[in-house]
Amino acid sequence: MSSPNVLVFGVGSIGAVYLYQLQQAGCSVTAVCRSNYQAVKDNGFTLKSTKFGNQKYKPDFVVRAVAECPRNKAYDFVLVCAKSFPGSNPSLADLIRPAIVGRPATAIVLAQNGIDIEKEIADEFPNNLILSGVVYLPATQTAQGTIEYPEMLNLLEIGTYPANAPPSHKSAAIKMAELMIKGGGAAEVHEDIQISRWSKLLMNAAWNPICALSLCTDGDFLTTSTPFAYELVWEIMLEIIALAGKVGIPGVTVQEAEKRLAIAKKRAETGTGRQVSMLQDVKQGRSFEVEAIVGNAVRLGRDLNMHMPRLETIYALLKARHFALEKDGT
Repeated sequence: MSSPNVLVFGVGSIGAVYLYQLQQAGCSVTAVCRSNYQAVKDNGFTLKSTKFGNQKYKPDFVVRAVAECPRNKAYDFVLVCAKSFPGSNPSLADLIRPAIVGRPATAIVLAQNGIDIEKEIADEFPNNLILSGVVYLPATQTAQGTIEYPEMLNLLEIGTYPANAPPSHKSAAIKMAELMIKGGGAAEVHEDIQISRWSKLLMNAAWNPICALSLCTDGDFLTTSTPFAYELVWEIMLEIIALAGKVGIPGVTVQEAEKRLAIAKKRAETGTGRQVSMLQDVKQGRSFEVEAIVGNAVRLGRDLNMHMPRLETIYALLKARHFALEKDGT
């Protein structure tokens, strides 16, 4: 049996770790490296990891764009680890199209944050199966091609889009999970991955914007204005819980929010706050995922006539921060 061929699109911190795992699982991996192309082509990746140790490795193929991929390669999976920017131009569909067109057997795996991100891809590629993934992997690219991964947490939750997709689609989800596990990580196949997406949104919709706007870690923010900081985070989580209930997503509960908020409370107590991804983006002057994480939620709330004042306020401020970043480069 030939080794699986995988295209990883967006090989920053998450993509680089998954590339390592897939190679460890015996896959041939093509990396689409955009901002870090030259560094990776010349030197590969340096992974500094508590879980995997210190590793140096190179992708089997390195390209700047999907159009540069080897013409004779058909990919079993196109794993998208790039940030999610719904409505962008060029779109994600445009960027990955050369690897998809005419290859209905290729599965597209969206390992990205946010909600309501799959339909845009499913509409563009109706003949391909779509897998949706929720990532828990606290890694950071500290320099081009250098990945710091200081924790043991490594989990990919994966499922089909839509949840009632044919059995062959679930088989592909199982296969991807098996590869991640074989490569040294953890993975779970879920019957309805949207439950996992919304559960992670409890954390993402609160902490990513708050940390990006305040320039604080999650733990530090909770110490700045007791009890007001805590109440802001909690009220945003309650708005997400209410929205999920209105949409009919089960499992997004007060108990789940308490469990996730307890992690940040512990970090506040121990002085070990985390720089979440959006805070890292702001500090490094990179574009960040306003729409996928917050915009899609507030628009859905408006469509359902729901009152979400905390999240709407955060969205307006975050959009302004993004505007300033693009306008002034600051």
